[in-house]
Amino acid sequence: MTLLRTVGLLCLSLLLFVGRAHAGIIFHADLTTGAEAGANSFADQVNRGAPTTGPGLGLGPSRPLSFGTANFFLNDAGTALSFTATVFNIDFTGSQTPGPNDDLVAAHIHAGGAAAPTFPVVWGFFGAPFNDDNSPGALLNPKSDCTAFATGVGGTCSGTWDLPEGNITTLAAQLPNILAGRSYINFHTTQYSGGEIRGFLVQVPEPATLILVGLGLLGMAGMGRRTV
Repeated sequence: MTLLRTVGLLCLSLLLFVGRAHAGIIFHADLTTGAEAGANSFADQVNRGAPTTGPGLGLGPSRPLSFGTANFFLNDAGTALSFTATVFNIDFTGSQTPGPNDDLVAAHIHAGGAAAPTFPVVWGFFGAPFNDDNSPGALLNPKSDCTAFATGVGGTCSGTWDLPEGNITTLAAQLPNILAGRSYINFHTTQYSGGEIRGFLVQVPEPATLILVGLGLLGMAGMGRRTV
């Protein structure tokens, strides 16, 4: 009975999600230090024997590893990619922690047409380049779509990549790469100027697919209960 109740609640939550969903495509990204690559990235310094949580540049004490998540929504017309990201243990103001190693210096979306350790910057939303032309953050210094936590270390970022925007490219030109899984979001710090955390954009299954999975689980649970 407990299993049936649990699966039933899962199906109900999926149905409610479908009721709220709009046409479009959802992507999710888990940002980790281990996903980084390239020159002076987290992985690069680890490979060269640098401490994984140490000062690196000799500018401060050791610190906890950073991490985060991001969710993206591509509208049905394919003309706007909106996102919200939440990041922990990166200093968004330069004053959340005593040392400068964890200071955020830039944040971007990267994408490319072929597999590679790193992709070019195609749209920036903190520091340079900054390509969210319609954002109020374009008037800030540094330019920013991000807000620091009121307490703790980290912050949130949100913005919309519109069709004509991009860093020597456009959303229209990069959509094939994004849909093919060849894009990631990352955050650069003073210590890891090549990138401290990175997360690939992974397409989330359509709500209808999630419902079918939930109904299948419910059916399996019911069959299992009858055979006990």
